[in-house]
Amino acid sequence: MAAVPALADGIGVEVETSPRAFSRFGSITMPAGLTFLGGLELSSSDENFGGFSGLDVSPDGKSFLGVSDRGYWLRGEFVYRDGLLSGVSSVQMAPIRNTAGKVDERKSRSDAESVAAWSADGIGGKVIVGYERRERVEQFNLGKRGLAAPAKAIRSPQALGEGEYNGELEALGRFHEGPMKVWLIAISERNETPDGKLRGWLWRQGKSKEFHITRHEDYRITGLPILPGGEEIIPVERSFVPPVRVGMAMRRFRLADLRKQDAGAGRMAFSGGIAAWKIDNMEGIAVHKDERGTVITVISDDNFNRSIQDTVMFQFRLEDGAD
Repeated sequence: MAAVPALADGIGVEVETSPRAFSRFGSITMPAGLTFLGGLELSSSDENFGGFSGLDVSPDGKSFLGVSDRGYWLRGEFVYRDGLLSGVSSVQMAPIRNTAGKVDERKSRSDAESVAAWSADGIGGKVIVGYERRERVEQFNLGKRGLAAPAKAIRSPQALGEGEYNGELEALGRFHEGPMKVWLIAISERNETPDGKLRGWLWRQGKSKEFHITRHEDYRITGLPILPGGEEIIPVERSFVPPVRVGMAMRRFRLADLRKQDAGAGRMAFSGGIAAWKIDNMEGIAVHKDERGTVITVISDDNFNRSIQDTVMFQFRLEDGAD
């Protein structure tokens, strides 16, 4: 364990960005229902920069908050040009603290995989973080203590920890509107039913409902933002066997189907691999709504393997009524 001085606003980090196209070939068009809104490749000499597994975005789309699987916060502002993502600024990082306000560097305790706003106030207030390996959900009051906020344990279903080691809690969110307002939702990475479906949970104040999602090929869910209105989620999924088999998928699931337990296969919004698309190990995803419409932001986890992987970020508009 290591103690780090309290820094309410984190430590400034220099991040270089360069434009990154989504398609490898100009002739390839986006799937119906998605419009590309810009991409970036991000790099930094900071040894702790990378491994970003969870992401959320402010309601106005101006700032972002991420977590890494080495137990670090990432915070910054988006830079836009003509409605397209063109850069980031004011980037800060800080180690995530435990319930005692200390930094625990053990991988089993610092493997943060997801982050989500606790309320409609967004990432400037209270947020929740989901951890793998030593699976748990914790809340942080960033509005009061900044990135030095201590963790507060949040009760979650015991079944969250019943999956394969390093394959438990992977995706996390909280409903801010809709029929399940204030309920939490989580999906595992490799916690499966006997017939191979992924297990997920809806819960609040001691009540919980389990649901099951049919897997898409060899993909695993890594993040699950809730669409505006609180009636749907749109998880990001990754297939990752580097360097030859790397894929990203996004499917839409209705809350009504999740509440029936068997949520089925959902509606495909995107599925593709590195042969056609300039993706990486995509793990973090967030949704917000601004003047451009409903915007999806995704970020990759480079596994701190900078020789063959990148930290990339893309934005897309989800067109209304898309199937």
